[in-house]
Amino acid sequence: MTLAELQQYFARAATSGSGPLADLDRVFLGTSRLPASDRMAIYNRGYYLRLLDALGSVFCQTQRALGSPDFERLGLAYLAQHPSEHPAVERVGRSFSEFLRSAAAPPVVDLAALEWARLSALVAANPKSVATIETIDPQRFPEAQLRFVPSLQCLELDPRALALFAEGNPSIVDVGRPRCGVAVWRARHAVEHRSLEAEEWQALNLAIAGNKLSEVCSAFDSGSGDADVRRAFQVLSGWFARNWLELVVYEQTRSASK
Repeated sequence: MTLAELQQYFARAATSGSGPLADLDRVFLGTSRLPASDRMAIYNRGYYLRLLDALGSVFCQTQRALGSPDFERLGLAYLAQHPSEHPAVERVGRSFSEFLRSAAAPPVVDLAALEWARLSALVAANPKSVATIETIDPQRFPEAQLRFVPSLQCLELDPRALALFAEGNPSIVDVGRPRCGVAVWRARHAVEHRSLEAEEWQALNLAIAGNKLSEVCSAFDSGSGDADVRRAFQVLSGWFARNWLELVVYEQTRSASK
């Protein structure tokens, strides 16, 4: 066995999620007091405890909601099925919320999804630019499309998950209350999230899908012209104020990019 092969073997043994490798005692020396398999188990436990610690650093509110014993049990079971595949150890939690669907209550599952979205927003690429209201062309704006910054994450959550994140009491939230749209984004170096009213959530999804602003604003059509215009203006102004928009794309810009 070459040095490179030995290093690869050690890595497999140290990160194995299914117990010691069959020929481990042949490859590594042990003693009567501490066989090679027991020695390697020390590295193996240390590796998984480090991953569990990384999982807890991302899903700290989920850990609090589940309780440390259940979080450790579920976390280790998850790690055995979903090994780390990224140099940044915190990314190991990429499928944790999905894993919890069969093991935890829906508000806790959505809490984990929210925490993962917050990490994704934190590490997202910087926008190439940030659109401002001052750059709007009023004549062409209704036919424009919006491009959103990379950090913006959108998901639908059980409202009780938001209460759990805020360390509130989820039992005070009506169980029959519908799932709500939540936007997650990075503002400067901090991550924020907020729940959106139904019409703003619909408008945001229309905009993300690439619809023109005239179609996006149809989400605010309640039959009351002046009130609808004011509401659309309020919402769109909020998107600019929160720096959600990377670019306003006009027809001429779209044609030139083809």
